[in-house]
Amino acid sequence: MKENKPDWAALRREFPTLQNWVYLDVARKTLPPRAAEWAMQEYCRDVYENAGADAWSGENVEETRKLMAQLLGAKPAELAFMKNTTEGLNIAAHAFELRPGDNVVLTDMEHVNNVWIWRHWEAKGVEVRFARNRNGRLTLDTFLEQMDKHTRVVSCAYVTYGNGYRVDLPALGGICRERDIRLVVDGVQAAGILAAPLSDLGADMIAIGGHKGLLGLTGTGLLYCRHELIRNLKTPFIRPLSIVGAAENKQFDHVHDAHRLEGGNPSFLGLRVMRRCAEMLTAIGIANIEQRVRELSSAFLRMVHAAGLKTQTPEEWEERAHIVNLIVPDAKGMQARLQAQRIAVNVKDNALRVSMSFFNNEEDLDKAMGAIKRELGAEAALVS
Repeated sequence: MKENKPDWAALRREFPTLQNWVYLDVARKTLPPRAAEWAMQEYCRDVYENAGADAWSGENVEETRKLMAQLLGAKPAELAFMKNTTEGLNIAAHAFELRPGDNVVLTDMEHVNNVWIWRHWEAKGVEVRFARNRNGRLTLDTFLEQMDKHTRVVSCAYVTYGNGYRVDLPALGGICRERDIRLVVDGVQAAGILAAPLSDLGADMIAIGGHKGLLGLTGTGLLYCRHELIRNLKTPFIRPLSIVGAAENKQFDHVHDAHRLEGGNPSFLGLRVMRRCAEMLTAIGIANIEQRVRELSSAFLRMVHAAGLKTQTPEEWEERAHIVNLIVPDAKGMQARLQAQRIAVNVKDNALRVSMSFFNNEEDLDKAMGAIKRELGAEAALVS
């Protein structure tokens, strides 16, 4: 397969679910490719035949870390394995020394998991503020309105879970760096979809679940931490460097990189699946994936406008990714009726959410839009 021209039809066949479903709910969970099945078979076979010599290998964990760093645009030492996005964000929410009078700026478009993890600071005299969206957009001005000399942390999604708005992280990160403010990012909706390297986004910490664009299993994920910060972060998993004597004791060499944020055994099975799927994504090329998702999502937006439907998803690619939402009556009922037709979408913030990946095609979009229009027509007929 040539990296600059993937065979999308052949790649689609690597996802058996698509033989029976129109699956447009990638923003919830990915479909597993055959590579995930093979990885699980490899794991079980090694446990059965070799008592887990390869399946439980620490060397394989480190090879996976190197591959994920290459795929995502980071240094291996900047990546810690997590069980999900929330675990990574929770570590970040306890990682910095905040004092009474300080404030943390979130947004009013965050997933709830990037809100409650910061609330514990309020009992310690730290204010939690919210940048307010304007017509579904979180421009730099909306952040600056809430930031002042007491702001210590800004935390937001790279791509929001509802209407799919993409925050201009490099610009926001530049402002935060100038003011010595830490930028913590929920990156789960962007990873495996957008090609920008993590190291170019201007963030200090980025939490990423593995079960969406990275094609992995639930229970696996990553936390990126900018290398310059790693030694100074607080973490509940190990004691401070001064206590463990890490500078003199080779046993604790790992605490000088993001590995210090990991606790206990990793998900060896989950990381094997993550590695095999990352190999697949690397072979395709993230830039190719982004271009394909751009083509598909732009095509669906054109269908939305042609049908006279309302969306809160921005038109410009630089402000969106793989998510398009639709404002329809009784979105939950619509979702259920589409599900009965083997069309998987979701509902977020009272809107129908359609989300796609490179394994989708134009026929999926046509079928989904055709079903949506039929359902809306049936509702209109009932009302009249």
